[in-house]
Amino acid sequence: MFWAKTEQADIMLIAGDLFDSPHPTPDAVEFVVSQFASNPNCRFIISPGNHDFAASDSVYAKTTFPENVSVFTSQTLSCLHFDDIAGHAVDVYGYAFTSPILDHNPFAGVTIPKSDTITLLCGHGTLGADNGKDCPIKTEDIVRSGFDYVALGHIHNNPGIQKIENTYYGYSGSLEPRAFNDRGERGAFLCECDKTDGAFSCRPAFFRLCKRIYAVESVNLTGASTKEEVLGKINALIKQKGFGKDTLLRLTLEGSLAGHLDISSIGIESITSGLYYCELRDHTSPDYDLEALQNDPTIKGELVRTLMPLLESDDENRRILAARALKYALSALSGNDIADFN
Repeated sequence: MFWAKTEQADIMLIAGDLFDSPHPTPDAVEFVVSQFASNPNCRFIISPGNHDFAASDSVYAKTTFPENVSVFTSQTLSCLHFDDIAGHAVDVYGYAFTSPILDHNPFAGVTIPKSDTITLLCGHGTLGADNGKDCPIKTEDIVRSGFDYVALGHIHNNPGIQKIENTYYGYSGSLEPRAFNDRGERGAFLCECDKTDGAFSCRPAFFRLCKRIYAVESVNLTGASTKEEVLGKINALIKQKGFGKDTLLRLTLEGSLAGHLDISSIGIESITSGLYYCELRDHTSPDYDLEALQNDPTIKGELVRTLMPLLESDDENRRILAARALKYALSALSGNDIADFN
């Protein structure tokens, strides 16, 4: 809301899941209401989604919002008309989830008459789905509708604003990431819109608003024979991607390492301390001299001889499992801590 004020937005479309629940905490509601009230020059339009659905006892039914806030409360498509928004007449269409499930698209089959009025749709749903419980929306529904702009909610990722025939559409994504499947920058789109002689134009610009980003990467350590080489490969990836104190990174270590190298003892935390958070997954495989190990008179030799049929199996899954078992066992026998192996 503060961003909308600083950018002097005329309308903010919130396409569902403003709250995680139809019954958010009083503190959360009070904060959101105060933010709406602090920007009376902006119109806030809300289409409740599957998480904050507009039930009879929901936050939308029990809260008195400022006059500049409008909430759609029916599954039936309806319209809000504004005579003068930055010199334009604007119609904002929308609908609401009234329960966690909305198994149809309320604007399917709808066609808006052409006019000089800017026509916007604010709605929660799953684009590209033929059916389902989260408002399945087909691309042809958007084409047929004739809306100038369709603002969608539900999908956390931001694929960018698209245009099909005469309609702009897209997901802004979540404002903050929630987990490792919410990767990359998060934020909102500021769209400069105009309509002259029935021709609509839109200039969308993405603004990053998130404090943190999630990232999932892998680095191949094949060829590294020293601790310094391992750290160098990891450091090069982090630098290349521009990761820093705002990054939560899940890093998978892959490839074949010299048998004497043990990931748990390398001290990778000295590099990953430059991140906000780092989760390491060690999927490397040691490059052992199996022939020499088979001839080892100690328990190491017996271990290798026992695992050899599996290590040479035609079944890839068996080979992978056996290689991991060998890696963990030999590391443990060398006195290393394997508790953090993934």
